[in-house]
Parts: sequence; C-alpha cells; structure tokens
Amino acid sequence: MNVSEVIAKLTEQANLSLVIFTVGLLLCRIMPVLVLSPFLGGEVVPTEIKMGVGVTLSVVLFPAVSARMGAIPTSALPFIGLMLKEIFIGVSLAMIVNMVFEAARVAGNIVDTMSGSNNAQLYVPQLGQQVSIFSSLKVQLAVVLFLTLNGHHLVIEALAESFAIVPLDRFPRFSQGMWPFMDLMIRSFADLLKISIALSAPAMLAAFLTDLALGAINRVAPQIQVFFISMAIKPLVGVVIVFMSLGLIMGRMQTDFADMLAMLRDAVQLLG
Repeated sequence: MNVSEVIAKLTEQANLSLVIFTVGLLLCRIMPVLVLSPFLGGEVVPTEIKMGVGVTLSVVLFPAVSARMGAIPTSALPFIGLMLKEIFIGVSLAMIVNMVFEAARVAGNIVDTMSGSNNAQLYVPQLGQQVSIFSSLKVQLAVVLFLTLNGHHLVIEALAESFAIVPLDRFPRFSQGMWPFMDLMIRSFADLLKISIALSAPAMLAAFLTDLALGAINRVAPQIQVFFISMAIKPLVGVVIVFMSLGLIMGRMQTDFADMLAMLRDAVQLLG
C-alpha cells in the first residue's frame, strides 16, 4: 500500500467519524422531542422504534447540516459541550410542544376532582402514568386532534428550521438576549395553567352550580343527605356537560395548538 492509498484511507475514516459525530449531535436535539412528546406514542412505543424514528429523522435532516460538518470538533470536551447544548435545545422545544397535552391532563384532573370521580384511575401509555378518567379522555382527544391537523409535520419542520438558525457547531447566540427566551419558557408554563382552566371550565361551572343547588336544598330541607346525593349526581352532571361541550373543547384545542406552534417558532428564532 503506497502513501496515497494510506492518506485516502485515513481521510475516509475521518469523514466517517465526522458523520457519526454529526448524527450523534442531531439525535441529541431530536430525541428529547420524540421521547417527551405524547403524540409520538410515549411509553407505549418501544425504545427501539423511537431510536429508529430518531435515526431516520437524523438521516433526513443530515443534508441540511452536512455543509458545516467539517466545523464540528472531534476532541472530547468541545464535543461534550456541543452535546449538552443540543440536549438543552431539544428539551426546551419539547417542553413547549408538550404544553397543550399537559394542560389537557391537568384539565381532566380538575374536572374529576370537581365531580368527585378522581378515585378512578386509568393508565395512559402516552404519559406513562395513571391518570383520572377525564384526564385520559382529554389527553387522547388532544393526541388524535393534533395528528389529524398534521401538527407533527409542523413540529418536524420547526426542528429542521432550528438546525439552520442554530447550527450544530455553534452555541445559541440569543440575538435578543437571554431574558426574552427565558421569558418565553416561563410564559409557556403560565399558558399551561390558563389552557387547563379553559378546557375544564364547562365542567367546573356545572359542578359549582350543582354544589350551589344542593346547598340551597340542604338549607331548605336539612334532613336530606345532600353529601351522599351529590356523590351520585355530580359525576353524572360532569359526564353530560363534558360530552355536550366536546365541540367547544376541540375548537379551543385547535387555537391552543396554533399558539403553541407559534411559540415554538418564536423560541427557535430567539435562540438564533
């Protein structure tokens, strides 16, 4: 083997190493969104499939970052720093994407608490935990509605845009300062509470009016066991009101999904 062949072999190995490092950085940003987002299956999807989807997305997005592949450091400490940066970006975007789904879970808990049916628990694979009945209903409704609206395509598009704004070999510049980005993240938590109250409002009002009516009955006829009557009436009222207001809830979710996607794009722009 002559010198030119040795140099060619070493160059090929170096390019292969850069490709592996680049795909690894891509996965560090993509996998948090895949793992933490309920609409991609949650705990019900095997880890092997999640990794397969992540690698597939990395391969699809690789041409967009291949031009800057040579700028990625191969030494240990700089590469670890880039990995931590990618994980930070991925987790931040995943928290925004997960906002409406978490709000749906909280709204279901509020409805079940107000109607007195929070003792019944169901396992929701997308969340990987047991939740109350209405939490399961609203989370599943949010997942189906989001996939029907092709929201997952928009999330993947925002991920691709983030690689153009914050390349793999650079750290976020925070063009408008770090505080606007942190303010956006804090506002996402505040919006979570606002959305959860809005999604649970019909059942909350119905439960409050039911308690008010039963309290008035108890004042008129103290001998009636209002507490035990309410245990049978309030869950029924909650179910009827929730199913009567499903159209309103779905309309509200569509608005919240649009706001969430706009917030996701704003977060990506603030990172650049």
